[in-house]
Order: sequence, then C-alpha cells, then structure tokens
Amino acid sequence: MKENEIIDELAFIKKVIEDSRRAFSDNGMGYLVWGLLVFLGLMSEYIFIVFRLNVPFFYFWMILMSIGWMWSFFYYGKRIKRKSTRTLSGKILGAVWFSVGVGMTITGFAGTHSGILNGIHVSAMISVFLGVGYFISGVIYDYALIKYIAFGWWAGAITMMYFPGIHTILQMALMMLFFQIIPGISLYIKSRKHQ
Repeated sequence: MKENEIIDELAFIKKVIEDSRRAFSDNGMGYLVWGLLVFLGLMSEYIFIVFRLNVPFFYFWMILMSIGWMWSFFYYGKRIKRKSTRTLSGKILGAVWFSVGVGMTITGFAGTHSGILNGIHVSAMISVFLGVGYFISGVIYDYALIKYIAFGWWAGAITMMYFPGIHTILQMALMMLFFQIIPGISLYIKSRKHQ
C-alpha cells in the first residue's frame, strides 16, 4: 500500500471517530419520550390486569405507539432539516434505531395479533431488540454506560423467558425506567455539557 493511501485511510478513520464524538447531538429525547410512553403503557396494563379492568390492550398500545412514531417522525424530521450536514455516525444511529423500532413494533403487534406470540412474551422479545440498539449506540457514542446497559436488557430478557407471567410486565416497566428513561436523562445532561 502506498504511503498516500495509508495517510488517506488514517484521515478517514480519524474523521469517523470525530463524527462519533459529535454524534452527541443526540440529546436523549428519543430515549425519554419512548421510555415514558412505554413505561406508562406497561404500568397501565399491569394495573388493568391486577384490578381486572376490561381494557382492550391491543388498541391501547396502538394509540401509544402511534403517538411515539408520530413524535419521532416530526421531531427527527425537523432536526434533519435544520442540519445541513449529517455525520456518518448520526446516519448509522438513525438507521439502527429505526430498524430496532420497526422490529419491536412488528413483534409487539403482528406477533401477538397473529397468535404466534403470547402477549406475556412480548417484553422478553422487545428486551432483546433494545439490547442490540443500546450496544451499537454505546459503541458509536463511545459511551460505556449506554453500551453496558445492553447487558441489562439481555439479562432481563433471559429472566422473562425463564419466568414468564404477569410479573414480567412490571419487570419490563422497571427496566424501562432504569435502562431507558434514566440513560435518556444521562444523555440529555451529557449533550447539554457537550454543547
């Protein structure tokens, strides 16, 4: 390999690393909004089941997830329009979380509605997806807290798979609080300091 090619490749790698540092323009709002919506949904569902209230969960979740998707398209669409250039790491993170979100939505709705997945197992499956999203994000952010939270999601998924039942809804709500909402707050604080 020629010396000029090596210098060009090192410059490209350096640019990608610098892009990753600037990826902290993610202020954690996505983590917070989605975390709060899902936490609200899980706690409501748990209360509905415990008190035997006849609430159609499928439609309840459909409303909550529609709110989340509409907020995401509006919020991130507006942010993309404001920025004249997007970093490579920002594009990768956007693609990762869009893919994870679509996968979770399909699993939650089509999986249960088709009957292939019992509703009590949805939280475990969603936790696996979230672990993937968090691990990739942590690597791109170069932020250990976000990366290692993935292991919390995966450990929670294993627990829910081996001990399914009503308590998995409450467990998932607590995981959403500690592994999504609190990290969202941490990202928000970190992005404010970074600015």
